[in-house]
Amino acid sequence: MEISLPLSSTFSWRYHCLLPLLSRTPPRIAYQGAKWQSRFFARRKQEEAILIKQQMRIVFPDRTEQQLESYLADYFCMVEREALDTFYLNRPAANQLIQLENFEAIIEAKKNNQRVILTGGHYGRFWMAGVGMRAAGLSTGTITRDGADSNNHGLHPAEYQYRLKKLRALQTALDGPFLVEGNDLRSLYSTLDEHLITLIFDVPYPEKHIGSVVVPFLGRTIKVPTGIYRIAKKTDARVAPFYMQEQKDGKLIAQYEKLLDVAKYTEMEFMCLLAKQLEQRIMQRPGHWWLWEALPILQG
Repeated sequence: MEISLPLSSTFSWRYHCLLPLLSRTPPRIAYQGAKWQSRFFARRKQEEAILIKQQMRIVFPDRTEQQLESYLADYFCMVEREALDTFYLNRPAANQLIQLENFEAIIEAKKNNQRVILTGGHYGRFWMAGVGMRAAGLSTGTITRDGADSNNHGLHPAEYQYRLKKLRALQTALDGPFLVEGNDLRSLYSTLDEHLITLIFDVPYPEKHIGSVVVPFLGRTIKVPTGIYRIAKKTDARVAPFYMQEQKDGKLIAQYEKLLDVAKYTEMEFMCLLAKQLEQRIMQRPGHWWLWEALPILQG
């Protein structure tokens, strides 16, 4: 007689067994293991893969099926490695994974009491930059949509519990405040005196969102919120775009663009510049943009 043991609805082989086990091995082995593991989980996400490939095919009509498949493989590898990052965040080994490039300007700005807001798109394993910045002596906070105690996005219970675990780990690793969108954000302005704040600008809003502009992007247009421009202008903060470059062994280089003074741009000019920088990164490595599936929502 076959005996099966019931598992909790919050149990996940991926989050409770495979990723924790990988994180106990040297990073080089762990991130190679995550790459292999991503091939298995990708086969279980065929609907997601089809939707992502549809969007890629529209943006890259001249690419072969083989090229699109390689972008998809790169995407699922990135997703799996980002999940593995959560289990490394508060371990000394995390500092070996991240290198900062052109970060000196931000350090100098903070020494001169200049407020700095970090930005970028949902591109690559962007949270890991905070680990490197913390090691360099600067704490980082953010504004998140995932701070609520209820599962508003209808995630699988195991996925939802993992998201909460990730948020807690990030708050410890980055050592800055995590403010929740929609709550009272007045503390953000004083917070900028002590911490770096990250505001990712390519946020998809299924509902109407006040304060957005439509900018050119990937041969079409997208609607992006302009909150980062308005906050930087009100607080006299400089904006530092950054993007992650992943290496084959899973290590990362956080590359920082030139500090921007929003007073030199109109709202439209500024958001067009950020969108262009993100577009350039996506063109270099399409599989590292998280929002392919959400691109129709971004187009508004």
